[in-house]
Order: sequence, then C-alpha cells, then structure tokens
Amino acid sequence: MPGRIHADKLRRDVAALEQQLASDPTFGLQRPRVSTRLVEDMTAESRFIQYDKPFEFRSDESVERSGQAAAPSPLRYFLSGVAFCQQVWYAKGAALVGCELDDLTIDLETLLDMRGEHKVGAAPVYPQHLILEARVSSPSPAERVLAMVDEANSRCPLYNLVGRAIPVYNRIYHNDTLIRDTVPAHLAPPRAG
Repeated sequence: MPGRIHADKLRRDVAALEQQLASDPTFGLQRPRVSTRLVEDMTAESRFIQYDKPFEFRSDESVERSGQAAAPSPLRYFLSGVAFCQQVWYAKGAALVGCELDDLTIDLETLLDMRGEHKVGAAPVYPQHLILEARVSSPSPAERVLAMVDEANSRCPLYNLVGRAIPVYNRIYHNDTLIRDTVPAHLAPPRAG
C-alpha cells in the first residue's frame, strides 16, 4: 500500500458497488437513523446501531449558552460529519483518478452569527458558508490532486447537500503549495503556505 490508501481495493469496491446499484437500485436505498435523549440542560446523547455495533456520543453547549461544556457542540458534529464525508470521498477519489496520497488533512470552518438563533436583529439563523481547506501530500502532479478533489466534491453526499443551501469554498494545498483557492478575499485572506 503506497501512501495512505489501498487504491486497488477502493477502485474494485467502488466499481462493484456501482455495478450492483445499476442492476438493483433498491440496494442503495439507505435509511440512516439516530436517536437522541436529553441528559441534562443542554447535554444530549445519541445512540444508534451501525455495522451491527452500538455507538454513542454526547453533545453539549458552552457554559455561557446554558451548557456544561462537557462535550462538543452540535455544530462541531455537523462540521465533522461534512469533513469525514469529504475524507472518505477524497480517498475514493484518489483511487479512482490515480492520485497517490501520503497524507491528507481537511480543516472545515464556518461563520455563524448567534444573533440569528437568539432573534437579535435580522441575522440569519444558519451558518453563512463553509470553507474547506485541504492539505494534500502527494508525489502525484497538481492536476491529479485537483482531479481527486473534483471527483470527491461531485460524489460526497454531505458536501453536495450543504452546497445546495450555502456557499462552500475550497482552498487546496498540494505539498504546501496553494493550487486552488475559491475563498472570496473578504471572507478569509489566504493563509501562508
């Protein structure tokens, strides 16, 4: 396995799944479900079964927002979910376009004006945008890295869902060189390599 992924296995798995979905579209109909329960004040827990295993995690809010700061906020889980989905599709995208990955990190940030949820003024309730910054270490050429990014962005369900609601901007580094930056200058100045 050169790099971080088993490219041959990923390509085979994606191709096999695509073939199965083409022959039986109902196979791909998934109904993910979670259950949450209020523990105390702002602390809640989520429980679900996936892969025949039980999973549990908690969320909370800061003390200033009536929480206990005992767990990440729901917004952090949301951002993590989008970033995790992108990680999955970057890995699959790398295998599909022949991009070697030595390392890959994704930073995802947003802007949320809390005045919206607290009905102070006319600020919107929802985050205004997402900025996805990916740092890719790869011996592959920049064009191949961008092909991986484009493949991932076109396939990731959460990236596409969010992109229908708010702008999603990308800043892509390849071996510490900025190779794509769609972030408007007024939102975030480019970071040093």
